[in-house]
Amino acid sequence: MAEYVAKPGKLWLKGEKKPKKKKSHKRKHESDDEAAAADNAIEGEVLHETWRRVRDLVDVKGPVCLVSRTGAYIAAQDDGCFVEGVPGESEKRPPNEAEEYLGYTVGDEKVALKSGYGKYMCTSSSGDVVGRSDAIGTREMWDPIFQDGLIAFEGSNRRFMTVEESGKLMSTAEKVSDDAKFTLRTSKSKFKKAKTEVEKEYGKKLSNLEMEYVNRYQSFQDHHVIVTQKSRDELRGAREKGKLHESLLDRRAKMKSDRYCK
Repeated sequence: MAEYVAKPGKLWLKGEKKPKKKKSHKRKHESDDEAAAADNAIEGEVLHETWRRVRDLVDVKGPVCLVSRTGAYIAAQDDGCFVEGVPGESEKRPPNEAEEYLGYTVGDEKVALKSGYGKYMCTSSSGDVVGRSDAIGTREMWDPIFQDGLIAFEGSNRRFMTVEESGKLMSTAEKVSDDAKFTLRTSKSKFKKAKTEVEKEYGKKLSNLEMEYVNRYQSFQDHHVIVTQKSRDELRGAREKGKLHESLLDRRAKMKSDRYCK
């Protein structure tokens, strides 16, 4: 039998209070950093702390900038034309006023871009991409095509927006070439859509949800909560059919002590 050896430590007298151990939050911080890194990996590279890659139509709303495949910003000019800037400049600095646009979603599938000069980007009859419109019409609407973190814009003339060798922006390509692929970035913070009360309730356990409804609406007798003893199978079926609230109301209506139901 092995000899027992007492573990050395400070002697605590009776009545003395031992100091509470401080909880380490290192693990929590590490997990938060890992989650942020994973989110950035999914959403794409974040530049200049605020400008993140747009991968979905919902993120087109608000301040955006357009970057060509060479890493150059697409800038608006005072004559209404759009040109490609210096290659690689987007990695060195955030966009300036001429390189920043306001993105809008039109319906469920189309987008519109408004330059810093207050004009909407559109395709002309000759295929030039210009910004001279004060309102959104058919020519100001673009069909965005997202793939692998990049975006292509199809104009109303059924041609794709491209950067020509001269650096000018045109809408003449019949197919999505490398010059027709852009990176769209937004400075709008990414947030998760909060669940509505209905969505939260549909995710709860039925027994807990019914108890919450009873506590919320039922008048108590002798300080006891009265819940129907009927099977909750009907609630399961009602939830699948989208009639959970109606079923809960019917069950509460049958309880005589419920003052809110007939």
